[in-house]
Amino acid sequence: MASKLSSGVFALVLVGAAVLLIAGPPPAWGLLLLGAFALAALYIFARMRSRYDPLDPRFGSCIPPISKPKGGGNESTT
Repeated sequence: MASKLSSGVFALVLVGAAVLLIAGPPPAWGLLLLGAFALAALYIFARMRSRYDPLDPRFGSCIPPISKPKGGGNESTT
């Protein structure tokens, strides 16, 4: 239900933007804002559809795992 609602809102925004672009030339800041929203929506859509997890070691993560000290915990490492 939520996905249908979000896709409906996205379609409504897309149609509204198309109508505004056809109605008259928008100012430059309007085009920049519209482009930023479009790129953000594309990024969110791609991340939701992707199975990529940056912390999953199967994907060759460059983030090393956190190693805990094996001692008692009160020792300093200086």
